[in-house]
Amino acid sequence: MDQVSNKHHDDDCRCPEFVPAGAPDDFCIPEECCPPKLETPKFPSPATCLPEDEQRRLEARIDEANELLLDLGLSGDLEFESRRRAFEGLIGQYVNVQIDCTEDEPKGKEKITAGRVELAGQNFVLLKAKEREIVIPFERICQIKPRDGFIEPPPHEPRLTDIDPCLRRAIAFDFGNTVSCSPELINIFFRLSLQVFLLTKVDQKIRILMDNKQVNGKLVEVSGETIQISSKKRKKREIPLNKICLLLF
Repeated sequence: MDQVSNKHHDDDCRCPEFVPAGAPDDFCIPEECCPPKLETPKFPSPATCLPEDEQRRLEARIDEANELLLDLGLSGDLEFESRRRAFEGLIGQYVNVQIDCTEDEPKGKEKITAGRVELAGQNFVLLKAKEREIVIPFERICQIKPRDGFIEPPPHEPRLTDIDPCLRRAIAFDFGNTVSCSPELINIFFRLSLQVFLLTKVDQKIRILMDNKQVNGKLVEVSGETIQISSKKRKKREIPLNKICLLLF
């Protein structure tokens, strides 16, 4: 290590050739060479420029607005979260799912579909039945019943602990490109939404069940809250996602 000399310091105040054990990690400058710390008064900055009464009223209005926004945001999210957790505990298990495909008719006309739980996304579940993939939006689900009765949820274990070293390195050093290319990784880190999942199915044949009607075709585009399919009868047809009850691939 190069020795650093300074005409304002004596010869003892220089970087040593080696750092002894227990030396402070302070860029190799010995403590005795550091100038004494000057005590300076500290004054807290004011939290607001408003008078105290006006500040209290403002904070009360902010709290009310936050509570309203939280209630509006969680009214649907809590229901989706409970369903996602339920399906996560049933990964690999066969389930019967009761779904509501009616728009105007009263409850009681629900359908039952069944399959093995493959993936629990942000707002949908993916089931597999033989060679078919069944996609159900959470908002259409009325009831979930495991075929074998009550299933003890699997123990929570950290994911990605036993993966290929090259994949681990890619995730660490090229996270964005690596994760964005894998629906499984997107679901682990961010929760896969129905829209993003359907992007992986573009150009595949699809059967859509909505309001007790079936539409067959090929998925050609996913855009915002709608998808477009094409068929022999119609070149393109746009379908809102909130009208979809069930998707088959």
